[in-house]
Amino acid sequence: MNKKGFTLIELLSIIVILAVIALISTPIITNTIANVRKNSDRESAREYVRIIETSITQAALEYPNIVIGSGITNATGDATREWPCTNCSAGNKLKVEYKGTSPQKATLSYDADTGKITGKLKYANGCWEVTANGDLSELTASDSFCQ
Repeated sequence: MNKKGFTLIELLSIIVILAVIALISTPIITNTIANVRKNSDRESAREYVRIIETSITQAALEYPNIVIGSGITNATGDATREWPCTNCSAGNKLKVEYKGTSPQKATLSYDADTGKITGKLKYANGCWEVTANGDLSELTASDSFCQ
């Protein structure tokens, strides 16, 4: 007699093998996704700082006597930030427009001597500190800024 198909034992063994593969691969995939999200937020923070520095440089070319104040921003999801300035556009505000992912929270300042932005940025998947040389270093979750 010619039987076609699989026995119950064969089907159960395939199901067990697939379950073992799923158990092994799930943590690997989850960690990969978390790392990608963190790296994406890191690059968003880096780009956010670059855009601010570029906007300040462009304003300095347009308004030669400009004086940028020490801007402290608290991001609320709005992509336009205003930095205090003297001898610049009407209203003494330098508008910085950014179309990427804005930080949930930011405390930044501009050093006119070095032309660099320093401070801290908080995103959904991590907190970073911007140092005077432009590097980003990750803050620990216990840092009060990240709370």
